[in-house]
Amino acid sequence: MRWKWILGIAAAVVAGCFVVIYIIAASYDYNKFKPQITGLAREYTGRELTLVGDIKLVIGLNPTLKVEDVAFENAAWGSRPSMAKIGLLEVQVELLPLISGDIRLKRLTLLKPEFLIEIDESGKTNLDFHVPAQKKPEPGEGGSEAAPAFFTFKEISIKDGKVGLQDHQSGRKHWVQLEQMDLKAPEFGAPADLELKASYNDIPIQANGRFGQLGGILIQAEVWPIDLELKVFESKISVTGNIQDPIAAKGIDLKLFAEGKDLGNFQKITGEPLPVQGPFKVSGHLIAADRDSIEFKDLGIRLGDSTISGSVAVNLASKKPQIRADLTSKTLDLRPVLAKDKKKTTGVKKKPGKATKKPEKVFSDELLELDGLHTVNASIDLQIAQLLLRRIALDDLKATINLKEGHLVVKPLLAKVGGGSLKSNLDLLAKGKQATVSVDVDIDQLNMGEMLKKLEITTAVEGILDVDIVLKSQGNSIASLMAGLNGDIVGILGEGKMPMEYLNLIGADLASSVLELLNPFGEKMKRAPINCAVCDFNIRSGKAKSDVIIVDDPRKTLISYGKINLITEELDFRIETKPKEGIGTKETGKISVSLSGITKPFKLGGTLAKPSLDIDLTQTALTVGTVLLGPAGIAYLLVSGSSGKENPCAAARKMAGKGTPETKAKSGEGTGRKVTDEKKEEGLGGIIRGIFGGKE
Repeated sequence: MRWKWILGIAAAVVAGCFVVIYIIAASYDYNKFKPQITGLAREYTGRELTLVGDIKLVIGLNPTLKVEDVAFENAAWGSRPSMAKIGLLEVQVELLPLISGDIRLKRLTLLKPEFLIEIDESGKTNLDFHVPAQKKPEPGEGGSEAAPAFFTFKEISIKDGKVGLQDHQSGRKHWVQLEQMDLKAPEFGAPADLELKASYNDIPIQANGRFGQLGGILIQAEVWPIDLELKVFESKISVTGNIQDPIAAKGIDLKLFAEGKDLGNFQKITGEPLPVQGPFKVSGHLIAADRDSIEFKDLGIRLGDSTISGSVAVNLASKKPQIRADLTSKTLDLRPVLAKDKKKTTGVKKKPGKATKKPEKVFSDELLELDGLHTVNASIDLQIAQLLLRRIALDDLKATINLKEGHLVVKPLLAKVGGGSLKSNLDLLAKGKQATVSVDVDIDQLNMGEMLKKLEITTAVEGILDVDIVLKSQGNSIASLMAGLNGDIVGILGEGKMPMEYLNLIGADLASSVLELLNPFGEKMKRAPINCAVCDFNIRSGKAKSDVIIVDDPRKTLISYGKINLITEELDFRIETKPKEGIGTKETGKISVSLSGITKPFKLGGTLAKPSLDIDLTQTALTVGTVLLGPAGIAYLLVSGSSGKENPCAAARKMAGKGTPETKAKSGEGTGRKVTDEKKEEGLGGIIRGIFGGKE
C-alpha cells in the first residue's frame, strides 16, 4: 500500500501549492502592475492609459483582473481629452505567468465602453498613433512573436458599448450602438473570428468574419488579413484582402462588394431621400500603397438600369488632389438625380391661402459657386453607350474632361442623338469670383420624335432639327454672364408636329394669344403640324437680335423679327401670320374665317419672366412695299406667293446663315459658326446686298 501513501503525499503537496498560490495571489497588490500596463500603452501608442479604479483579482480557475473607470488619451487636436472611456475592464489571465509578474491575456471584456473616432479638417484621424520605429518588427519576424505579451489574447468581448465618428470636415457626428461584439482566436496571436450585433438610428446591423490578430495593428505585422461580411436592411457588404499597416493606412489591398434589393432603404441612414432607388450592386478593388495614393480598379456599379465600370486613381501627395478616371457605361440614366436637384433648387412649399410670388427675372444674380473648380485637378475619359437626361438622350457618347487650376475643358464631346450627331466643346475658366465661358454646340439631323421616345415622352415635338450654337461670356452670376454674352444661335426644324399642350408652359394669359397665332382657324387639334421652322439670333454684348423667325405650316406662315435685351430681359418682337392661297378651296376645305383676323400684326413685349402679346396698333400688315424698310419685309416677300404646297424655309435657311458657300467657308464645314472680332455679314443683309450686287 506504499503507492497510496506516495499519491496521498503528492496530492497534499499539490493542494498545498495551490493554497500557497491562492494566498499569494489573493494578497498581492496588483496595482503595482499599473505602471507596467500604462507604460506599455505609452510605449506602443504614444498615448496615456489611465486606470482610475483599483486593480482587483477574482480568484477562480481563470483568474480575472478587474478595474473600473478606464480612459485612453485622445489625439492632441481631438474634441475631448479621452478617445476611449470604459466603465469596467475585465482581464482573464493565465495564473502561473501572473505569479512571475508576466501578464498573459486570455480574455478581455469591456463593459459600457465608449470609443470616439475623429477626423480633423486635413483628413487625419485620431487613430494615427505615434509608434516608435524601434518597436516595429524587423523584416521576416512573425507578428505573434514580435507582439508584447500584453497584447496577445484569445478572446475579446464588448457589451453595451458605443462607437462614434466625428468628422470635423463636414461637421457631422454619428454614433453606433454596440449590443454585443465577440472576437475569438484559436490561439495567442492568431487571427480572430468576429461576431457583431449593433444598431444605427435603431437600424439593426450584423457583421461576421475574421480579422488579423489585434497585436498586429500596433506593431505593424507583415500582413494583416481581413475578411468581413456586413448585413444591413436586405443588403450585404463584404470586404476581403490584406492591410500592411492598419494604423498608418498603408499597404491596403482589399476587394469590396455590396449588393442589395433597394438602395432607397439607406435613406434611413443618410437622413435624406436618395435620388436613385431599386436594386444595386457595387464591386471594386481598392489599392493604396499609402494615404496619398489610392486606386480603385475593376470598378463596377449598377444602380437600377444604370451601369458604370472602369478605374479611378487619386493622388493626394500634391497641393491639390489629382484624380484620373477612365469610365464606361452601357446605360446611364441621370433623370432621377436631375429631377431631385430641380425639386431642391426650385421647389417652394406654398403656404395655405398665400400664392407664390413669381420672380421678377429669369436669370439669377446669385454669385456662382466656383470654389469647387479649384479644389481638385482631374482628367476623365468617358464612354457612355446611352446617356439619358431630362430632355435629351445621347448615344455613343465620348468625352474628354480636364480640370486644372480652375480651368475646365470638355473637348471634344461627341455623341449620336436621335439618329443625328452632336459635337460640342466647353471651356470654363474660374478666376476669383469671375468665370469666363465659351461653348460650341453643333447638332446635325436630330430626329426629335425618335430621341424623345427613348425618354418615354410620348407627347413630343416631332421633326428633324439642326442647331448651331457659338457663345462666349464672362461674369460672376448667370445674370452677368447673360449680360456679357456674345455669339450666334441658329436653329432649323424640319417637317413635324408640336403638341398644343406645350402652350400651358407659358401661362394662361399668353397661351390664348399664341393659340390664335398658331391656330387662327380655331380647329380642334392635339398637335399643330409644322412644315418647317427657322430661328437665327445674333448676340452682341448681351443684346440678342433675330433677323428671321419663321414657322411654316400647311395653312399659314408665321413671320417674326426682333430682339431680346438679356441685360434687362426685355422682349421686343413683331409677329404676323400670313395665310396661304387656297383657303376655302377644295384643297383646304371650306372654312369661314376673316382674313383680317388672321393677318393682324402682333407685338411680343414685356420681359422673359412676364411676357405679353398684344395687337400692334402702330404697325399695319407687312406688304411688299416694306421690303426696303427692314428685314421683315424680305421675310414677307419670301412667302407672299406660296400656294400652300411650298414653304419658305429653304430661303430662310440662307437668311439664318445656313447652306451658303460663304457661311460654310467661315465656319469650317459642320463645326458651327465662329464669332470673331471682324464685322459679321448678317444673313438678311447679305441677301439684300446679293440681290443688288452690292459689297461691304
